[in-house]
Amino acid sequence: MLFRFYATSINKSLMLKLIFTIFAIQFLTKDSIMTRIKIKLVLLFSIFSFAANAQFAPFYFGLKASPLINWMKPDADNYSGDGAKAGFAWGFIAERNFTENHSLASGFNMLFNGGKLKFPSEQNGEAGTMYRNYFIKYIEIPLTLKMRTNSINGIRYFGRIGLGSAFKISSKSIDEFTSITGTTTTSSKKNYDNVSFARESLIIGMGGEYELKEGPKLGVELSFNNGFTNILTEPNEKATPNFLELAFSILF
Repeated sequence: MLFRFYATSINKSLMLKLIFTIFAIQFLTKDSIMTRIKIKLVLLFSIFSFAANAQFAPFYFGLKASPLINWMKPDADNYSGDGAKAGFAWGFIAERNFTENHSLASGFNMLFNGGKLKFPSEQNGEAGTMYRNYFIKYIEIPLTLKMRTNSINGIRYFGRIGLGSAFKISSKSIDEFTSITGTTTTSSKKNYDNVSFARESLIIGMGGEYELKEGPKLGVELSFNNGFTNILTEPNEKATPNFLELAFSILF
């Protein structure tokens, strides 16, 4: 019994160190995005290997669907945000408990998001303002630490924090140019190339789960996905995407 407790404590300590290492790699290294992603995948495999020996080691798998509120935060001269827009996400959830109240949560998310920007522009020799609406589809692989309370009246509350690595599937833009004389022209581009392939973000969320008797767990979570990499590739353009997510999930 003492050996089991000691071994479990070692596994917990090693896992926490590996999770901390992932965060350090993300924020402190200057390697390319793809290099950091490869390192994170190796460490993720190591975490699951350690978790396999833990005393509390059930897997949970499930699905989720989420409405989103998206916006973009520009960081370039004369660029500004043009409000928020609605989006949607669905995904697959995979959780691995390494204690009764702590788990590693991953899976994948299909994100339908984007944002809106406005900036000075010129068309046909006429000055004005460009209103650009971005539609971007990503597949995101989150890696988060989930921390639950004990059951309170049948509900277990939780907090979740971690990182997300997303990869562009497609992007589209709709431009509305308004000249200084008041004339408006609209154009669209289905395959908009000036959006980077990868997006990195910090994920923070909180919610609750209700476990049905001898059945699945139903969950609700409100999370903030804070992008911290520039997704625009045009010179002198810089913006980071963010969104709020209200996720409804079922875990088995």
